[in-house]
Amino acid sequence: MHLNRYAVLPATALLLGLTSLRAQAQTTPSISRPSATVTVSEGAGSVSLSFTLQNPGAAASTVEVALQALGTATAGQDFTYAATQTLTFPAGAAGPQTLTIPLSDDALAEQAEYLVLRLQNPTNATLPAGATDVLVYLRDNDTPAPLAAGNLTLTLLQSYQTAPPFSGNTQVNSAEIAAYDATSKRLYVANSLGGRLDIVSLATPTALTPVASIDLKPYGNINSVAARNGVVACALENPNPQAEGSVVFFDQNGVFLQQVTVGAMPDMITFSPDGRTVLTANEGEPRADYSVDPEGSISVVDVSGGVAGLTQASVTTVGFTAYNSQAAQLRAQGIRVYGGRAGAPATVAQDLEPEYIALSADSKTAYVTLQENNALAVLDLATKQITALRPVGYSDLRQPGHGIDASDQTTDVLIAGWPVKGMRLPDAVASFEVGGVPYLITANEGDARDYSGFSEQVRLGTTSTSSPYVLDPTVFPNAALLKNAAVLGRLNVTNRLGDTDGDGDFDEIYAFGGRSFSIYNATTGAEVHDSGNLLERLTSTSPTYGDIFNASNSFGETPTRKNRSDDKGPEPEGVTTGRVGSNLYAFVSLERVGGVAVFNMNNPASPVLELYANNRSLTAGTGDLGPEGLIFIAAADSPTGQPLLVLANEVSSTLAVYALQPAVPTATRGRRPAAEPLFAYPNPSRGQSVRLSRPVSGTLTDLAGRPVRQLTATDRLLTGGLSAGVYLLRASDGATSKVVLE
Repeated sequence: MHLNRYAVLPATALLLGLTSLRAQAQTTPSISRPSATVTVSEGAGSVSLSFTLQNPGAAASTVEVALQALGTATAGQDFTYAATQTLTFPAGAAGPQTLTIPLSDDALAEQAEYLVLRLQNPTNATLPAGATDVLVYLRDNDTPAPLAAGNLTLTLLQSYQTAPPFSGNTQVNSAEIAAYDATSKRLYVANSLGGRLDIVSLATPTALTPVASIDLKPYGNINSVAARNGVVACALENPNPQAEGSVVFFDQNGVFLQQVTVGAMPDMITFSPDGRTVLTANEGEPRADYSVDPEGSISVVDVSGGVAGLTQASVTTVGFTAYNSQAAQLRAQGIRVYGGRAGAPATVAQDLEPEYIALSADSKTAYVTLQENNALAVLDLATKQITALRPVGYSDLRQPGHGIDASDQTTDVLIAGWPVKGMRLPDAVASFEVGGVPYLITANEGDARDYSGFSEQVRLGTTSTSSPYVLDPTVFPNAALLKNAAVLGRLNVTNRLGDTDGDGDFDEIYAFGGRSFSIYNATTGAEVHDSGNLLERLTSTSPTYGDIFNASNSFGETPTRKNRSDDKGPEPEGVTTGRVGSNLYAFVSLERVGGVAVFNMNNPASPVLELYANNRSLTAGTGDLGPEGLIFIAAADSPTGQPLLVLANEVSSTLAVYALQPAVPTATRGRRPAAEPLFAYPNPSRGQSVRLSRPVSGTLTDLAGRPVRQLTATDRLLTGGLSAGVYLLRASDGATSKVVLE
């Protein structure tokens, strides 16, 4: 016989049991943030954050809101938040509790700044795991658009399509690299996708006309082209890309002259300034499964005796096997040597991948970018020996003037500083001289190794279990916030660099590309200048092209603003230099958003922005898309006697021809133009000096306005002897910058 056990319990016990069951069924109160990120103008006066309580209980719930160290905004200067605050949710109340933070509207030109708050120590409540931090972006309202000097004009003469770029959704033709021959007044275009050498007459720059299109597939796959004095040299990779490539020479009409063998996958070709040598940068990329990885190299072809008499004996291919025993030392210097399959790492010679070549004016030295390796090689052309491998450095994105717009998920352009290093990974390099000193300028595009057998590219916020990206919890206590898509979660980073202690998580974050150009002393390798975030500021504030800021270059598709912010931004790809009148200029092409930025280089330590020009649709995937190669044509070589600039646009398969001329001076009227923004770094600083983003004269004052330092034409601020605190640097040109000393 089975008795109902509840039937024999006293009534009081039964009631207590039911009450206990109801208590167990009661869900614990939970406190949640408004969102992971909030964006507000620094001039808004304050920002209010509403925190909510789900399932309020019979007792009050509380939570602390604490300021975190991650932020770049300064408490007491940019906002007021004196101490940790406590929010109280009354018993049974589900209504939100609002935290209001006063903001200071300073008059300083700054990047976007941010502060971070954390919910902690709840009572009678829980907090959602991984969702306790709130990042508040403060949009600066004082930074002007980069001031263009406007002493040079670019006039678009023609955009000429060399061949239809697409067949349906498949790209079938391209215009990636172009070369100009002054003797024939022709352009020679490497149509890598079509497998052809397209020849175009530039005799009338406003009306380009086709001359011939040479099928190069019998020789291999064309990657690059160079031309000089009626001779055209094409760099072709083998149909088996990991096998040796070739240089094929043609006359000005595309008639075959000669062919020689060079290293694997010649990616770029150039004549030396004296015309006696042709060089190729042989990238030597691995097979997709990494089962074969040829050595990178530079081939030097002696053409001093003419092309007709060339033999294979005229070719010297210079490799990097001498460095195979130095992998550890190279890594310690900042050169990336990291490829290969598990258990079979690449040798140094296999891992180094020459990308682009610049020559010294005396034709004695070649400078070769090793893009994936974040380095540059120096080749002595007399001895045919590599004399140096140089790291090109990383961009510290924490520093003012070097921040990036890091997410494609935010509506606003938020160029801010982050605990990230940008691997410059330069593509093109050009050489120039000022005052007898040789310099190099690099376009810091960035590039990842992403193969089926080896891939280094991951999203910072990845949730992949097979390829996790785990941030060290001690170094990055706000890791969950950084991994949010509206912060850094969408940013592409490498998983082959940053685990400094070898424990399997990442102590440093490295992203692809510097989003900048850099200038180096060619003799010493010392960095002279880096443009920081100027290219992103320039394109984001452009009155015409700001609407397609960091947009991709897809053919036939409506451009999407900011859809490349999580990758490499504008992707500076090509660079060249040239003189117009008495001034030296650098031209930097931007592969994604398109167009070219022009800078006066008379002072390499402080380039001056002249202008930005672009020729693409704001609403459709038309116009000039994907600029890669750049050609500067001096007035003496131009068919019109006027300097020209030619952009080869890979995606649209177009050649954009611009005429260059000094701008007509006009009288200055009205207010003085806004000064170029001024940044100091490191900032905050604990050292004896602070570096400035450009040379200035001016005065450093304390917050009471009392002068404490005078500066005269210097990019260094000496801070020795100054007390900790906040100071204001006022430059004579009107620019200001706050300096925080700790």
